[in-house]
Amino acid sequence: MALTGDIAPPSYKVVLLGESSVGKTSLVHRFINDSFNPHTSNTIGAAFITKIYTSRNNPDRKIKYEIWDTAGQERYRSLTPMYYRNARIALVCIDLHNITESLATARYWIEQLSVNQDDGIRILLVGNKQDLFISHNDETERKRKIRRVEEFCGANNDIKFVQTSAKDGTGIIELFDTILDDVDESFFTDYYKKMSLNETNNQSGALGSILNSRRNQTSSKCC
Repeated sequence: MALTGDIAPPSYKVVLLGESSVGKTSLVHRFINDSFNPHTSNTIGAAFITKIYTSRNNPDRKIKYEIWDTAGQERYRSLTPMYYRNARIALVCIDLHNITESLATARYWIEQLSVNQDDGIRILLVGNKQDLFISHNDETERKRKIRRVEEFCGANNDIKFVQTSAKDGTGIIELFDTILDDVDESFFTDYYKKMSLNETNNQSGALGSILNSRRNQTSSKCC
């Protein structure tokens, strides 16, 4: 699939869900700006940001990520469905350093997505704060906790699980590469066919307008 001329890449809506302080906003900032602020404040309602991104694995694949970073506080939950409506993928985020509470909230959002969305939305479980997870748990404990997360994923339609650290950048680019690389090829071909057709129709319409204008000018000079 090759890009077509100067046609803008297709938009792809991504929503981040999860309890407060799992690092959703920090994850987005690391992806967008490659920066980390340990004093990031809690999101109110939702924040919206975009980024045009090209797959490192397939340079022909380019997309415009439209990212909705939603608030994790319980008082905002009634508002969240309007942010994930029509999303292509939901990143359900958990804190690897606090797995028990994070998985409880993750279960809630996965259930909400299954109730309120059609089967088209993809779900990815994102385990953030990997740096704390590694530094505060020995190998045996890490394996035990990761096994618990994998069992959770298996019980929820075998959703994919990825580990990240917004603090040191681990897994962030790989996460968004994974999202892009897993998009069905038909999404791109259908989009560029439609845009190319629209471009052709617009050019034909513009040419027709020019020809009509010239005909009118010629007619006005007669008689």
